Amino acid sequence: MWAADTSRPFTAPLKLKRVFSVVISPDGGRIVSCSDDNMIQIWDAYTGKALLAPLQGHTDYIWSVAFSSDGNRIVSGSSDKTVRVWDAETGEVLGTPLQGNSDQVGTVAISSDGTRIVSGSADKIIRVWDALTGDALGTSLQGHTDLVWSVAISLDGNLIISGSSDKTIRVWSAKTGEALGAPLLGHTDTVSTVAISRDSKHIVSGSIDTTIRVWNVATREALGVPLQGHAGEVWAVAISPDGNLIASGSSDKTIRVWNATTGAVLGAPLQGHTGVVSHVAISPDGKRIVSCSDDTTIRVWNLEFFTQSQFFESPAICFSSNPIHALCSPHSFLHEGLRTPVPLVPNEEGWIVGPDGRLLLWVPASLYPVVHVSNILVGSNDALQVDLSHFAHGGSWHKCRRDEVSF
Repeated sequence: MWAADTSRPFTAPLKLKRVFSVVISPDGGRIVSCSDDNMIQIWDAYTGKALLAPLQGHTDYIWSVAFSSDGNRIVSGSSDKTVRVWDAETGEVLGTPLQGNSDQVGTVAISSDGTRIVSGSADKIIRVWDALTGDALGTSLQGHTDLVWSVAISLDGNLIISGSSDKTIRVWSAKTGEALGAPLLGHTDTVSTVAISRDSKHIVSGSIDTTIRVWNVATREALGVPLQGHAGEVWAVAISPDGNLIASGSSDKTIRVWNATTGAVLGAPLQGHTGVVSHVAISPDGKRIVSCSDDTTIRVWNLEFFTQSQFFESPAICFSSNPIHALCSPHSFLHEGLRTPVPLVPNEEGWIVGPDGRLLLWVPASLYPVVHVSNILVGSNDALQVDLSHFAHGGSWHKCRRDEVSF
């Protein structure tokens, strides 16, 4: 895992297995993860420490976890064909397992009012449960012709969205269980992940076909062209609380951030995972992305950089997770005619080199190897962050003797 405020890596207190899903508590203080060791772990989102002993009860892989809006309950779905509800404070299981699926439960969601749980299964069926009693509500939602990979519930509780290996997305009435309109068609392979905006106006879907699509809920039409950029299957999407950003995770081991309105990719891919990025979540305050991977790690990323960096006249050179420490006038370090910063990767001698051979920063050998994540350099022992906000450079080199200039 990585500390959210500094991007400094730290050692998790519990050796993780492949991590399949993560979710952030409504107050942003806890992260819940599930993995192929059949256990659920609750973490402190700021320190990375385990808050409780692992939650045990499932007898097979746990594929999905969800948090209730009051932060008191955790819901999980497993290959053991059951759904379980847990007390988020004590870690104790609440009631008996929710049973009814004939195959593994790969995805779960809980309504914002905390009254209903929705599960999707490899048996092609979606089920709705009473979150308090564990009873099945109404008849199961049937219509998909292949396994259901992902479900989501609208914030107002009226809609259920599902994605399936049958390459379609379906919209259901959460009250009646009826399919609303025809399936959404466009993906050419399994729809592995779906999300719905807080205003219930847009659906975002990701697919094994490597693309992301944005749909208008009212018209059921795809908006614009598919979002392309990942070099592998898209396994996870999330929408920021304000609806402006989309985060995605892929088998290409990267996370990407997109402008939800224009579909433009923002910045460079977030790199650090060494395996498939299986799930991503955005914190309720919209400031962090949490990701998990089958590389056995959970990572926390600073999402504010993608929103704050727009206030620079041009893209900034920054060796810190906080854009306020960026070089505010980086024109002399940008490629001629381009609006993108130069690659910030050390050469063989440890120098970060700009255009025309300009030397920007030397990284001591003791910090090797360094990891380049977007516009952040992270050392292997301790994170090195450099405040360049008062850096005297280019035509301002003579200001380096002034007292107000810091180095």
